[in-house]
Amino acid sequence: MEEMTIKHLRPVEWAENISDIQNTAGNSTFKSVELVWTKPSPWTKDMRVPDFKTDEPFLYALIRNHGNSRTRDQIEYIGLTKSPLTRFGNHEVARSIVKKRGEVGFSYAVIDFVTGKNRIDRISRALEDIEHLLIWAVDGKLENQKKMRTLPGMGANGGNAWHIKNKGYRFSGRMPMEIVFPWMLIRPGRDRTQK
Repeated sequence: MEEMTIKHLRPVEWAENISDIQNTAGNSTFKSVELVWTKPSPWTKDMRVPDFKTDEPFLYALIRNHGNSRTRDQIEYIGLTKSPLTRFGNHEVARSIVKKRGEVGFSYAVIDFVTGKNRIDRISRALEDIEHLLIWAVDGKLENQKKMRTLPGMGANGGNAWHIKNKGYRFSGRMPMEIVFPWMLIRPGRDRTQK
């Protein structure tokens, strides 16, 4: 087990696998989603909008490369769009990133796991939840101005428990491979640091 980053706290062991954590009806407690990130395409200063090949809702990441291997694939922004065809024409933060020195890349992951009644409303909530978690989980400074340090469940609609697997493009290891939210940390009843 990896060392925790919060002193004296340890994770509760709920089950062998996340899929084994179920409610009383036998349904999985965590919503599972696989995000398959595309290889970043260049978003140059002369392009009004980035290249993408879908009109489905998606999450996206803007990365910058400065020509230094240590700072390769620096994630600068995490976002979402429910309507990609109209999202990027007037995106001030994205435009300011594109205007900076260095190469900017655009990668996205489509949300296609939600079906049935109220699909758009449910996709909207899923996008919001996952975007919040990605912003928390991606290491480094982001240019996001809204939704920083907000977790699912802090808004008006509440949130869900998520098991997110990031596949496809790896962002030089800067995107976590898996995110599990929420989890429980406890301080054991017997604290070894006390005498």
